Amino acid sequence: GYPGAMIPDITRLVPIVMAQDDRVLRESEPGTLAEIERNLEFGRRHKGAADGRIQPMMSPLGCDTQTPATMRAIAAAAREMGTGIHTHLAWNPGENPAIRRRWNRTAAQWCEDHGFFEGPFFGAHFSDCDWDIDAPILRRHGAIYAHCPSVSGAGGPTQPYPEALGHGLKVNVGIDTHSNDYLENLKLAVLLGQARYHLLKGRSDLPLQMPTIAEAVKGATLYAADALGRDDLGRIEEGALADLIAIDVSGFLTGSGALPPEPLHNLLYAGGRAVRHVMTGGVVQVQDGRLRVADAAEVMQRGGKAVQKIWSALEAEGWWAG
Repeated sequence: GYPGAMIPDITRLVPIVMAQDDRVLRESEPGTLAEIERNLEFGRRHKGAADGRIQPMMSPLGCDTQTPATMRAIAAAAREMGTGIHTHLAWNPGENPAIRRRWNRTAAQWCEDHGFFEGPFFGAHFSDCDWDIDAPILRRHGAIYAHCPSVSGAGGPTQPYPEALGHGLKVNVGIDTHSNDYLENLKLAVLLGQARYHLLKGRSDLPLQMPTIAEAVKGATLYAADALGRDDLGRIEEGALADLIAIDVSGFLTGSGALPPEPLHNLLYAGGRAVRHVMTGGVVQVQDGRLRVADAAEVMQRGGKAVQKIWSALEAEGWWAG
């Protein structure tokens, strides 16, 4: 796991993003610098925990909520931790215009100016990317586009998966809170990506490449592992961690009772319930579709109580009103 808190955090970012002038951004700088230091302390404290499986990284919200001082501080913290940066990049229609107005740069240029690409770099969404300027920068540094097909929930807008592939970028598939079923997100990435490809083909001057399930699986495994500098992840070979997932592609609903000629294609009909076995570090977590490392009913009960606390707190704050 590569955990990192969003900077600025959710309680501070909305006024910064929604502000009509730059005064709020300037005044936010001391608070953001303090958040960066707290996250760096978190990284120092927990890096290498759980037998090396916890590797904290810096996760700024995006460039439009940062000043030059906070950008430098984020880059310095990332260099110290050595695990890279995960951020939103060109994540909304206002980010690149705001950065151009303030600094005469695009988001990717400003990241490059401040050393964000010196280590692993994952940029999410790319909803308003300047492909002519940003794509060559990202390609040169081996940056990963973190495509999150469920970012706005079911029925949300598509994202530029075909454009990113067409510009030679490596694409990872992310979750971004709206669905915990990673197989469903792989499927969504391909299906929505192919729909976008066919919609734009012949109507856009941008180079496009149609996503495939094989490409999405590479993005879920090899591309992410290689970008993190981890040759022990994302592959099945001697010396790699025994982190394995087995998926039934021949059973009811996903298949036809026999192993198909192109097994990966059947992932387009699969979901999390088709997962039969899960192993991490050689330890079996799920076997024959059943949780083995803990009592499933107890896990659900504990999770339900935690979520109910959150719901009660939100209700008390008036989030359910109307």
